[in-house]
Amino acid sequence: MTLPARARRVAAALAFWAGAAAADSGPAAEPQAVRAAFPEAERFESRDVLLGEEAAARLEKLARARLRERMVTFYTALRGSAVVGYAAIQSHVVRTKRETLLVAFEPDGSIRRITVLSFLEPPEYLPSDRWLAQFRGKGTGDRLAVGDDVLPITGATLTARGVAEQSRWLLQALQLAREKGQVR
Repeated sequence: MTLPARARRVAAALAFWAGAAAADSGPAAEPQAVRAAFPEAERFESRDVLLGEEAAARLEKLARARLRERMVTFYTALRGSAVVGYAAIQSHVVRTKRETLLVAFEPDGSIRRITVLSFLEPPEYLPSDRWLAQFRGKGTGDRLAVGDDVLPITGATLTARGVAEQSRWLLQALQLAREKGQVR
């Protein structure tokens, strides 16, 4: 993808996210990006999960990553009474600026897709859709380590590591929330 194409994609993601935030009306409303990840869903439930000391320590060990946030909001996509998937929106600092990801999960907890909602680093560090597609189907049993089962991005190592780290801890956090009955 050429630099102007990447810049257009970043601008479109930012506009999409800004429009989604403006369209939300209250704590029960789900962002437009979550609705787009599950077009088959009829409704959504959101649940804030606050990780205590013990849960945070467990997740850090399982995810092999230091948790920078102790709260995550999980959106459960429903069709009738059936769960069609889950989603979480999380931000992290890549190098010096923030990246916001939507990680959508299948009903079994594996990754459905990852979407970059905002990316404030230079556009040449932006991960491509093709690179993000390698996370599809990955679950808690996968290592998700750059250079191991995740391909690196030439010149954007910090981006690749950040996406992999976010994916690992969100996979583990979702599994924990499901085990504790905090999400369906």
